[in-house]
Amino acid sequence: MKIIKFKETDTEEIISLFYKTVHSVNSKDYSQAELDAWEPI
Repeated sequence: MKIIKFKETDTEEIISLFYKTVHSVNSKDYSQAELDAWEPI
């Protein structure tokens, strides 16, 4: 693993990764209403 410093140009990719993780990996940790609150990204 390589850790790099944040660049402002990374923002959209980070938001997308977080959104996709919440809606797939962690979807059982949130109610449907909570997941719907993230729509659209």
